[in-house]
Amino acid sequence: MNRNDCEAVLYLHRTFRPRRRTGRGFLVGVTFLDAALLFGAFVLATSPFVLKPGIRLDLPAAAQVEGIRYNDMVLSVTRDGKIFFNDEQVPSAELPAALAAAAEARPGTVLILEADQAIPQATAISIYDAAAKAGFKKIFIATQNPAP
Repeated sequence: MNRNDCEAVLYLHRTFRPRRRTGRGFLVGVTFLDAALLFGAFVLATSPFVLKPGIRLDLPAAAQVEGIRYNDMVLSVTRDGKIFFNDEQVPSAELPAALAAAAEARPGTVLILEADQAIPQATAISIYDAAAKAGFKKIFIATQNPAP
């Protein structure tokens, strides 16, 4: 853009002035509103709403309850014997292979066994043994706080 173009733009700007001026406060408010809406959309898009949709577990109660870390793997066993590993249903015949693949892919990861209190103890022990044979070094059994 050369000097003559700049002078022409300035001349047009001085010649054609708008009759009404817009309020500056409205534009500042819209900017903050837009930023707040974008932040809200980001938070909603990245937060998990439901951790385990459709899995209902009644965990046994224990006084010593600790929290889990973010990267831990979770194996859930429902009352009717369905097994969920990493939020996917796994048939019991394919469970040892799935556990072995996960232990090999992420060595040193903790496995948390969420077993419903109504399942037989033999089932929970067999799943615990399958996880130990797959290569998990630390396996925790999930419990809940007892009711006050």
